[in-house]
Amino acid sequence: MGREEARLRAPHLRTGRRRRGCLLPLLVLAGLVAAGVVWGPALVVRGVATATVLDGLDLGVPRPLAPQVARRSTTVGGVEVDRYEPVGATTRAAQRPAIVLVPGATPDGRDDRRVIAIATAVARADRSVVVPELAVYSEDLLVGDLERIVAVTAGLAGSNDGVVLAGLSFGGSLALIAADDPAVRDQVRLVATFGAYADLAGVVQAAITGVSLVDGQRIPWQADPRAQEVVRGQLLDLVDEQARTALEAALDRELDPDALPEALRSLHDLLVEGEPDRVMARLEAAPEVVRDRIAAVSPVRAAPDLAVPLVALHALDDPVIPYGELLRLQATYPQLRAFTLRTFDHLGFGDGEHGWWVQVRDLIETARFVTVILEADAGAPS
Repeated sequence: MGREEARLRAPHLRTGRRRRGCLLPLLVLAGLVAAGVVWGPALVVRGVATATVLDGLDLGVPRPLAPQVARRSTTVGGVEVDRYEPVGATTRAAQRPAIVLVPGATPDGRDDRRVIAIATAVARADRSVVVPELAVYSEDLLVGDLERIVAVTAGLAGSNDGVVLAGLSFGGSLALIAADDPAVRDQVRLVATFGAYADLAGVVQAAITGVSLVDGQRIPWQADPRAQEVVRGQLLDLVDEQARTALEAALDRELDPDALPEALRSLHDLLVEGEPDRVMARLEAAPEVVRDRIAAVSPVRAAPDLAVPLVALHALDDPVIPYGELLRLQATYPQLRAFTLRTFDHLGFGDGEHGWWVQVRDLIETARFVTVILEADAGAPS
């Protein structure tokens, strides 16, 4: 792909906690699943999507008509992967797009409980799901991951009817960039993201100032308490040791910031000033290594002309990736279909107090999102 490798730290994949008091919403959703079967084939795919969502959230909903799934480790395109497929899979799964699931940062990587639950739930909808081994699991944003996602996508395209890239958190952002690679863009049927960012510079802006600026609109963000510290560490890790030592001394008021070279002074001012409208200009004046790294792993910078179909899901109160990033994706990609959640945190149910009807509404929105993924082929739903 020819892109320079970049190292940035990505926050852990947060999945939320299973909430109590979900019985009523689950009963309502179970009713919708049954209604899909009763009302006719046109709604069956929505029922399958709803069951897939409840299964992927590990809410204990039975799926008696769905096949069992086998998980096996193998390689695709020279990349180590886990492949999830229905037991005794028919040609139906192979005639549909394979789904490449790209998680974000998670300590357990491909063995993460939620990753396994999501991959298994989607595969039980008679789909082939592939989870590649990536550096992002260890909290590193590496350009090499883009090459691995492209290699897996190219390796699957020949045996399936194209590929759907489904990315979670930082994995969604990497999937968007990979989809624009000339080697695979004609094979990608859809990119689906949940909690992804559009511009890493926008994440920096919101983490430092508590505000996202998108086309002049100010969107407040209540971040994870560690967000500002994490961003500072990420940016400092990108400069060489000598520059980092000087910058840390200035940030700790042991060195006059005026003594810093101009580019480092800009980075210093970025980290100490709380003005959202100055962040982008400060980053543009920061050391080249910082600008290059941010551009390499930011979809709106690395793939501004991405033309494949897109669907995105984002929680309004996401503490890891600001909601403003969904608006930034919409502003850049007119073909994007967006869904907003109110009872989720980053990737799962949050701890806020909401009425059951809001929970049902969010589960329905998530089912609509999954429906788009399952309909990314011409085959009949299972």
